[in-house]
Amino acid sequence: MSSTCFGQENSSILANELLKYRIHLGFIDAAEATIHTQGQTQQINGRQTRKIDITGKTVGILHVISPVIDYWSAYLDTETHLPLKTEMRKKEGRYRKEETVIFDHANLNAKISSPQNTPTLKNFPIESSTLDLIGGYFFLRDKPLGEMKIGQKQKAKILVDGSIYEIWFIVKGFEKIEGPWGKKNCIRTTLVLPKNKLFKEEDAIQLWITNDSYQVPFKMEVNLKIGFLTIDLTNYSIAGKNVY
Repeated sequence: MSSTCFGQENSSILANELLKYRIHLGFIDAAEATIHTQGQTQQINGRQTRKIDITGKTVGILHVISPVIDYWSAYLDTETHLPLKTEMRKKEGRYRKEETVIFDHANLNAKISSPQNTPTLKNFPIESSTLDLIGGYFFLRDKPLGEMKIGQKQKAKILVDGSIYEIWFIVKGFEKIEGPWGKKNCIRTTLVLPKNKLFKEEDAIQLWITNDSYQVPFKMEVNLKIGFLTIDLTNYSIAGKNVY
């Protein structure tokens, strides 16, 4: 992550940034999602942070049959982009899960609190650069991906649901991808995850990121064991003004 003077905000976290996505499962219009960066900063433990909210919910017939309403948030240090506090709320059918994590990077500890966990509060050892999912998102946007060569890799360790996963980002190529604004120059990357029950292969996630100063996720294809998921950017604005 880039280093700046204390109190100076790293410019890839943009105030009042809003990204909207549409999600399809095969040919089914399945869900919608938003990523919103708050306009005001907040102090946490003497550090300046900015809050990022992500919401996702099913739409149409899927919302009737199997409704999903998920919410994630992270307070990221505006200088280092490390998470200081994260929150998660999941409503997936009858399943419910709430979780808050307080990161103490100086003492290499994360305090995980969830009424659904046993015990409800636990301390979890972390490394100094451990991220959450949202921190991982900005970790990728921080990198000069357009300057990287095909095959170059970046690695991050991310805390998710009480476990730490090592994720690799690999640059696969440079392509023009069709979108609502015509074709955009994009960087194609692969996200390589540990083997799990959700994804069909280790490199099941293909992500296209705009090859410009914003470096926003433009398109994603996910090869799940239950089907093929595509996620497309439908709107991108900053402070209410459309960027694309």
